[in-house]
Amino acid sequence: MPKQTPTIKDVAAYAGVSVTTVTNVLHGRGHRFSEETRQKVLHAVEALGYRPNQVARSLVRRRSYTLGVVVEHFRGALLGNPYFSTLLDGVLAEAVQAGYQLKIIALTSSDIEHVRQRTEDGSIDGAILAAPLHQSPLLQWAQECPLPCVVAGSSPRDLHAACVDVDDENAVYQGVRWLIAQGHRRIAFIAGPVNYWSAHQREQGYLRALSEAGIVVSSHWIRRGNYSTESGRWAMEKLLQVRPPFSAVVCCNDWMALGALEALRRKGICVPEEISVMGFDDVEAAAVASPPLTTIRQPVREIGMRAAKLLIQQIESGTRTPERVIFPGELVQRDSTTAFASEAADMSKRPAAVRRIRRRRTY
Repeated sequence: MPKQTPTIKDVAAYAGVSVTTVTNVLHGRGHRFSEETRQKVLHAVEALGYRPNQVARSLVRRRSYTLGVVVEHFRGALLGNPYFSTLLDGVLAEAVQAGYQLKIIALTSSDIEHVRQRTEDGSIDGAILAAPLHQSPLLQWAQECPLPCVVAGSSPRDLHAACVDVDDENAVYQGVRWLIAQGHRRIAFIAGPVNYWSAHQREQGYLRALSEAGIVVSSHWIRRGNYSTESGRWAMEKLLQVRPPFSAVVCCNDWMALGALEALRRKGICVPEEISVMGFDDVEAAAVASPPLTTIRQPVREIGMRAAKLLIQQIESGTRTPERVIFPGELVQRDSTTAFASEAADMSKRPAAVRRIRRRRTY
């Protein structure tokens, strides 16, 4: 005799709770109950092999139980981009737990009519706009969208829509202040592309920290990349031509910082003894770089999870609030930065290899 498919009543009986409690937990409303109750339900689901009937749920509630993730100016490398892949991982984790699936809506333009056709056809219950570009028309769409919508990633502070992000400006501000406290006064900056909010806000944090410290910023200290390793290498090569030389550089993301490290390595310049290097993001490659990269960590997966949670709450409650959730950045100190030591310092106290490198600094 074939094994009978478990029902929601079986799950409730196994967990010793009501059917309503099981329904609430499976629909992402487990925060209403104790963690013990929630775990009982999840354990019962796993033990019995219970799977909700997605088709029946959709017909009864007139929902697709699908979250749309809108990606602007898609160029075919979404999953190869560490930021987007990590963000999607967080969104997916929260969605699956609440009984939703994902639909990736990759746009080749920022045309509002195009995004409306792709999102307002009944195939999704709500949308997450992932890392919109600076001055993107989709920011206006996010505010006017008839569906629940959450912006995940940098966005204007006056945006009237739910947003989840890291505090880009303050994170870089704190990182530069830390370098200043280490004695650095000539701090260069490899900025990001002008069409990204994150790049704009991180640059503002750099400028604010130097200004408050009474350091006059030279335009020669700033070079702009496009978030790629190659652009970081190019920017560092340009910065090495600046006089007087700088003692530290902050990069708008880790990939450009890794490119900067490569440029310094090619020139025979020792990091951090001659130049300290700081990145932003804390990608996996940062920890295994040579030397391991000091960086500012942003919780990308948590941003994705919180964005999905906010969106599901909007869908389930039928209300939309422009809640703004901002995570702090975290300085991760590794071996690519050190306290500033002036040329007047006693070189005899430094390792021989460092003394040799300092004396042949010719970039």
